[in-house]
Amino acid sequence: MRPRILVVDDDREMVRTLVDILRLHGWDTAEAYTGEEALAHQAEHKYPCVLMDIKMPGIDGISAFKAMKEAFPETRVILMTAHGLPDVIAHAAREGPYRVVAKPLDLAALLALLD
Repeated sequence: MRPRILVVDDDREMVRTLVDILRLHGWDTAEAYTGEEALAHQAEHKYPCVLMDIKMPGIDGISAFKAMKEAFPETRVILMTAHGLPDVIAHAAREGPYRVVAKPLDLAALLALLD
């Protein structure tokens, strides 16, 4: 069985690129473009892993992560941020995701982390 992951970012190109790369590396992927969509997908499909941007319109990644953590505590969420400011990363990390990674992503490190 292929591992499953939900990729969430309001940047559609970023989502398409990540989904293509992850599929090439054996992942069964799904995509969402807002925090609201991510929560709906997670409620329906219960992905074991979610790769989600922090800064999105509407429900941001941290708020969506908190809701997922409460409803699905076993889900591993990796938060992504292009805002590499230490206080943004520290705030996100305090919420308890599996990991917070900076954009642009180091794809080799991300794939190693997911494996």
